Amino acid sequence: MNRSAQQILFAVIFALFLFPLHLFAAPVEVTFYPQSAQVKEVQKVRLKPIDSNLRQATITISGQADPDTLATQLTSPASLTIVDQTWRQIIPQDDQGIVAMRRKLEELKREQNRLQAGIRALDTQIQFWQLQTKARVKTIADAGNMSNAIGKNITKMVQDKLALEPLLEETTKKVKELQDKLSLTAGKKETVWEVTVLLSGPAAAEATLTYTYTMSGCGWTSLYRLEAQPLRKRILFSWEAEIWQSSGQDWRQVDVRLATLQPNTTIAPQALPAWIIKPHQEVVYKTKRRAKKEIMSEEAPAPLALAANPIEAPRLSRESSFHVWNLGKRSLNAGIKQRIQVQEETWPVEFTHLARPSQGDQTFVRGSVQFQADKEIPRGTASFMIDGALVGKRPFSLTGREDTIYFGADPLIKASSILLSQAAGGKSFFADKQTFRWEWRIEIANGRAYGVRVRMEEPLPQSRDERINIAIKNSPEASENNPTSQIWLLDIPAGEKKIVSTGVVIEAPKNLPLDLGWRR
Repeated sequence: MNRSAQQILFAVIFALFLFPLHLFAAPVEVTFYPQSAQVKEVQKVRLKPIDSNLRQATITISGQADPDTLATQLTSPASLTIVDQTWRQIIPQDDQGIVAMRRKLEELKREQNRLQAGIRALDTQIQFWQLQTKARVKTIADAGNMSNAIGKNITKMVQDKLALEPLLEETTKKVKELQDKLSLTAGKKETVWEVTVLLSGPAAAEATLTYTYTMSGCGWTSLYRLEAQPLRKRILFSWEAEIWQSSGQDWRQVDVRLATLQPNTTIAPQALPAWIIKPHQEVVYKTKRRAKKEIMSEEAPAPLALAANPIEAPRLSRESSFHVWNLGKRSLNAGIKQRIQVQEETWPVEFTHLARPSQGDQTFVRGSVQFQADKEIPRGTASFMIDGALVGKRPFSLTGREDTIYFGADPLIKASSILLSQAAGGKSFFADKQTFRWEWRIEIANGRAYGVRVRMEEPLPQSRDERINIAIKNSPEASENNPTSQIWLLDIPAGEKKIVSTGVVIEAPKNLPLDLGWRR
């Protein structure tokens, strides 16, 4: 090794000896919440003697960490004790990947400026030649020459401009994409936290610290796939977690945990306000100017604060207020959204088609699921499918032991409602009464090659006055009633129809004004 190489190697070793603590430690465990993460790190640090009984260690954590949440424990040696810790913000030296991205971003911005300047120059030249059309010429020949020159130059400049505009658009797009990537990779903060830990005890050269902190710029969201298979009476359920972190460094083989709720920051309940009942004070209307002056001078009462609302197979563990999925050891790159499989299950389901003929002819496929134990599936975006065909996407969540899941409208099963008669009556012999009669014929057609069960729901008219009498006649009779609706459970073979007739008669005193509601 020549003398020059030896000098460089010595300088590198000397720099590492002096500044080893400005490097991030590698996390050993990360618990992701929907909009943050709790990071656990273990680091062996050199101790700098302060006096005969005190030692000092320095660690560096991400600028997106909340130092108020930093909890430090001494793993070894047992003879030392942590007595104090302080922190300050410093500007770190970017790693080579971030430096390369910043350099590329500067090049793209220079290219963007060059293209913008070129387009602006062409616009100015086009405007110049357009103004020449107003110039005075002495002869027809001069006019022809001027016209040719204007046309030739404007044509070339417009062509040059049209060639530059897509290049500018593409460069602008690249600038934005790289800015977004740089923001995710390096984080939104340009600084990091330098934490100084003070320890007391006998002389020691090194110590091992374990510390945890909460960090922003991280999170995860749920992505689901629910495929209904009605003939097999099941739903294929798949759950993926999309995870991201922008600490500025890649995490290798970290124990990853997913918490289903964001940590609750409300520690204690708010005070219970007094319930005061007193005479109503009459409002005294004042002139507009006087009222405005008095309102501005009075202090408005403070509103009540709202409570704040936390590659081995994943394992579910239950915390006191939320569930945690343990995904095992994973590698997570900074600035890249990563998908990890959380769960795949097959749910046994009873499928029915829901029809509400009074609201339209569509029938909706729905599956009723029941579980042996409580489920806690956090809110996320789900793709809904039937036998491999995509129905659509919408938010999905599930809590508890049962739920009803809809899979969109079935175009081959229709429920049509036809109003057969509608009449209003007048006086009777013994008393003055008003009567209203409706009769409907409801037809449900199954166009599929297999039989289906249809749950048909129709509104049940409700009286809000004892003088209003309501009579209902159905054929066949409803399978069940609840306070607001009638329900029929109809088994319809393939290619066949079922017909339901329903009628309503309302009687009330002649002089009683009636509101017949939305279904007339």
